[in-house]
Amino acid sequence: MKIGDKSRHGFHGPISLSMTSMIDATFLLLAYFIFTAAVGTHEAQLMADVTAARVGRGASALSQQVVDVESDGVGALFRIGSREVRGREALAAILKQLPRDLGVVIRVHSGPDVAAVAAAMQAAHDAGFARVSYVAASK
Repeated sequence: MKIGDKSRHGFHGPISLSMTSMIDATFLLLAYFIFTAAVGTHEAQLMADVTAARVGRGASALSQQVVDVESDGVGALFRIGSREVRGREALAAILKQLPRDLGVVIRVHSGPDVAAVAAAMQAAHDAGFARVSYVAASK
């Protein structure tokens, strides 16, 4: 039996490699780079909120309005700066007087219920704010 001699002398023919796997891997890499490059173009088109036109209008236009939602023994209390109000309509009336460019932040302290927070967010929406953010107050 001369099995070893045949394999040693190359009687099996030429070695061929399948290119299917190589082509699949190449197309997957190509698709990956195309998809990730497309995301970069969208990020380049984003604009900053603070533009040169807003710089001259004062510091109040460059900061968001903050509504503090607190609770005292009587019920929910909404505070904007030094003003304090108790109802959603009164809060909306105050918010309508403020600039709406950068939005409003609803800062919730410990104590008020969910209905008070929802009332503050609805008042901001009723006042015409397009950007309403919700944050928990730091302790």
